[in-house]
Amino acid sequence: MKVAIMTQPLGANYGGIMQAWALQQVLKGAGHEPVTIDRRSDAKGLIYNAARLSYRTLQKMLGKRQAPVNFERYLPYIQKNTQAFIAQHLSMSELLDSTAKLKAHFEREDYDAVIVGSDQTWRPRYSPNINNFFLDFLEDSEVRRIAYASSFGVDNWEFTEEQTRLCSELVKRFDILGVREHSGVGLCQKHFGVNATHVLDPTLLVPKNSYELLCAGETNSRDSGVYTYILDQLPWKQRVSEIVANKLGESLYGNQQKKDISSITLKNHADYVMPRIESWLEGFSSSAFVVTDSFHGTVFSIIFNKPFISLINPDRGASRFYSISDQLGLKHRFISEFDGHNLDAVLASDIDYENVNRKLAELGSESKEFLNSALRE
Repeated sequence: MKVAIMTQPLGANYGGIMQAWALQQVLKGAGHEPVTIDRRSDAKGLIYNAARLSYRTLQKMLGKRQAPVNFERYLPYIQKNTQAFIAQHLSMSELLDSTAKLKAHFEREDYDAVIVGSDQTWRPRYSPNINNFFLDFLEDSEVRRIAYASSFGVDNWEFTEEQTRLCSELVKRFDILGVREHSGVGLCQKHFGVNATHVLDPTLLVPKNSYELLCAGETNSRDSGVYTYILDQLPWKQRVSEIVANKLGESLYGNQQKKDISSITLKNHADYVMPRIESWLEGFSSSAFVVTDSFHGTVFSIIFNKPFISLINPDRGASRFYSISDQLGLKHRFISEFDGHNLDAVLASDIDYENVNRKLAELGSESKEFLNSALRE
């Protein structure tokens, strides 16, 4: 089957890229021809761009803006490594920055099926166009419609009344629905009136050795250490990382941008370049311990069977963390605030990876069968 995949725009997030890669790997392994749709935010008109440029220039003159006025020109440089990975390892459509272009692409390519997922494809605040991710542009097309590990990101409802009305109509035209979090099953039932199945993130369907092959050529200056992958650099998270490293007698290391992109200036834009995905993966592989506040950072800690602490990130979506912790019996590895006693308890406990891997194998088999069945019927 020729299969289109609708997921969030790729390039700025390691986890997003890896779930897209993993889903393509699973589909290729089953004999399908996947293409990830490069749906970006709608292109802005000349009037909008001129107004934005004028506003930013004024903010700069008033000393209220550090970032370059035309910040977007630096994005290809900042994302050069992630975009290189995408170009080498993923089958992508052309860039599509409007619903009209998206519709024309599907009419031209004649896909047999389209999969929406995974990651937070059903979270309106993150979406380039939430209606597109419920396949509004397909209209009366007979293409098979599948949601696989699509996520709302949170367990509360973020859709407007109008979005709820329209998307509840569109989702009923799907042939089968698989969501990434248990809470998503309830949200589908409550707000859309449809049944959904809880399935695994596609990164958990790919064996560890496939990731090891990806990062096989990477070298690290250390044999081990406490590897950190922190998206929101808050003081309490830094404190947790330092305490863990001190108690374990290990050094801290990470592999992400040197500085948060919100503070970019003309003079320091080199500090925001995203390191190679392969070296980011290798950091998990060679670590002695992982501290992360990322969902996919947690996933790769588990894939590589590493002891870890996951710092729950409510603003980015806590339900993802709770869902995987419940599935794999790892609740004790997740914390939402600094608590010295709780931290000591986590460090004193072990992870029974024999049991975790057994559960993953069972859940992975069920999720693969869900996906294979969806494409067979």
